Amino acid sequence: MNAAVMATLLPNLRSLKLSAMAAHLERHLRQAREDKEEYEEFLLNLTEVEVATRMENGRKRRIRDARFPLLKPLETFKFEAAPDL
Repeated sequence: MNAAVMATLLPNLRSLKLSAMAAHLERHLRQAREDKEEYEEFLLNLTEVEVATRMENGRKRRIRDARFPLLKPLETFKFEAAPDL
């Protein structure tokens, strides 16, 4: 993609609040060229990055907004200490 198009596309993505797409655009373009991806597949991959980023940011925001006194993920729970669970 030429520099003029990128110079317009990146601010457009950011103004549409698609910052994850803007951040990953060049890498996905390069990968699409190498793999000779169809346009639809390229667009799908790029939008999946945006959706995943938004979901992760939303999860983090909800945890932060909950103001838990101490964050204890389920992965750190010692199930052997509570065998009845």
